[in-house]
Amino acid sequence: MRRRVVVTGIGAVSPLGNDAGTTWKNLLAGKSGVDYIRDFPVEKLRSDIAASVKGFEPGKYLSPKEADIYGRVTQLSLAAAVEALREAGIAPVQRAPAEHEEAAERARPGAPAAVAAPAPAGDGGLDRTRVGCLMSTGMGSVEIFEEQVARSAARGPRAVSPYFIPGVMPNGAAALIAMRYGLMGPSYNLASACATGTHSIATSALMIEAGEADVMVAGGAEAATRLNTVAGFGNAKALARAVDGDPTRASRPFDRRRQGFVMGEGAGALVLEEEQHARARGARPLAYVAGFGMTTDAEHLTRPHAEGLGLALSLSRALARAAVAPEAIGYINPHATSTQQGDAAEILALRRVFGERLARIPISATKSMIGHLLGGAGAVETIAVVCSLRDQLLHPSINVDELDPECSLDVVRERRAVDVRYAVKCSAGFGGHNCTLVLERA
Repeated sequence: MRRRVVVTGIGAVSPLGNDAGTTWKNLLAGKSGVDYIRDFPVEKLRSDIAASVKGFEPGKYLSPKEADIYGRVTQLSLAAAVEALREAGIAPVQRAPAEHEEAAERARPGAPAAVAAPAPAGDGGLDRTRVGCLMSTGMGSVEIFEEQVARSAARGPRAVSPYFIPGVMPNGAAALIAMRYGLMGPSYNLASACATGTHSIATSALMIEAGEADVMVAGGAEAATRLNTVAGFGNAKALARAVDGDPTRASRPFDRRRQGFVMGEGAGALVLEEEQHARARGARPLAYVAGFGMTTDAEHLTRPHAEGLGLALSLSRALARAAVAPEAIGYINPHATSTQQGDAAEILALRRVFGERLARIPISATKSMIGHLLGGAGAVETIAVVCSLRDQLLHPSINVDELDPECSLDVVRERRAVDVRYAVKCSAGFGGHNCTLVLERA
């Protein structure tokens, strides 16, 4: 029998809250995290809105020196992982702080616990050589790269920080989390554009099933809302603008007037664990990762397959791996970026698998409220599915003023109580990368 994979911890930092609980509460309430961009000039950009994380305090998780070295995407990743690992009952390891940390902490009262953490407690004698981390990002620390290139151009190459490489490398978050928690299993970054977070979860589940690890920290993050990135997506005519002067109405998956996605930032982390291992530790399962499917369109670099073939194949493979019939699926959390082509192709993919029954399966798009978190999207959206199965509640899709007549969907417009055992999470990314998860109620 295949080793079963359970979720024992979740953590999130999103435009709707700096923890998973607050994010979920605001999703259920139908709140939007989209607002106007205020961090850089926007007058020459095609879009001036984004969904940003608000009030995040790196000092809760990092020493001042560490906060200087690591970019925002790594900081958000660590915060999400700390929350998820805490819920799973896995504590940081005790370590001697580096010399620069000792000096910083002597000069600053109230040092964060993350710098000199207590010895592990309550983790059931966890073998950390069998715990890994796939906390990934699609783009890495964009702001560090921009800042160091500008410094070199202005003052010469000797002005580049010696911390440039460790600060900008996409695997920085996985490395930092592994060091903080003494995780000696498989640890690296996986990048597949907007499917990054979901791919990290699927690959981590595969490692547990194959016996390569007993526990994995899995998820994704992005913090790439910078002038050049917004300009790039905007010039590709992929971004939405405020509707009638209201930025909260811009992200509108499946609506007839959808016009593009809204850039977002954030991080989501899940602790995945082999079921018997979790029960032996006394960890409470939140949901099962019952199946997954990973495919590629192999057709176009940025445009989805017009008929949704690759995504449909990933969904079929996920159902087959879970040994679950399409008729058993009670909820779908789609990729649903709010672009004309993307949403249309996804509906075709879902219809290939579910047929006419698709119109009777509840569906709601998390991106309608938090925007598109790029490499972090699949992870935070999977957390929303875990919460849905745990609480038997579905969050709404907002801004569906007029459902696209081509969609024929049961779009959840208001928070809905349900009785659902199996749910599906779909993701797709530039490059034609597709990943689908089947999650089961614990």
